[in-house]
Amino acid sequence: MAERFTADLLFIVIALLVAALLGFLIGYYMARGHSGRTIATLEEEKAALEEKVRKLEAELRTAETDKTSLRGDVRRMDDEIASLKLTIDKLEKEERLLAETAAVQAGEAAQPHPAADDLKAVLGIGPKISRLLMNRGINTWKALANATPDSIREILVNDGGERFRVHNPETWPHQARLLHEGRWDELKELRGKLEL
Repeated sequence: MAERFTADLLFIVIALLVAALLGFLIGYYMARGHSGRTIATLEEEKAALEEKVRKLEAELRTAETDKTSLRGDVRRMDDEIASLKLTIDKLEKEERLLAETAAVQAGEAAQPHPAADDLKAVLGIGPKISRLLMNRGINTWKALANATPDSIREILVNDGGERFRVHNPETWPHQARLLHEGRWDELKELRGKLEL
């Protein structure tokens, strides 16, 4: 009986080993099939993402090209704006001079006296230069009269840029003093000399 028990036990152990081996093999191949499908899905996703990256890189290159082009356009527009502002200043001065000349020729002053502390009443100062001076605290004829031509020139170049270097502020403090003190006849005589 011991032999039979040993044989049965051996048979059971072998059957269990075969069953375990079969279970392992079935599990392995099932897992391998599932892993293969997962790998295939991941590879498809990777390919789609790589395509998106290529498209985004192409869009980025296009955007960089557009950015460079737009910067050039902005520079050209800034130059045009500066040129137009100079033209407007020149036309405003010419208009003011023509109005004053027409008024003088008609035998009447365009305005008996300029508005108090209007820096544009000084021959050579237009709206832009007036704003530059006012930004630096020169708001009145008296303040302008107390400024030196060199300090005014420095304000023009530092705050307005190189294009304002052409303006000559040598007589501006003197004109401002005449305006401040109400010496209209002397101012008219000085302007007559300056306009020659």
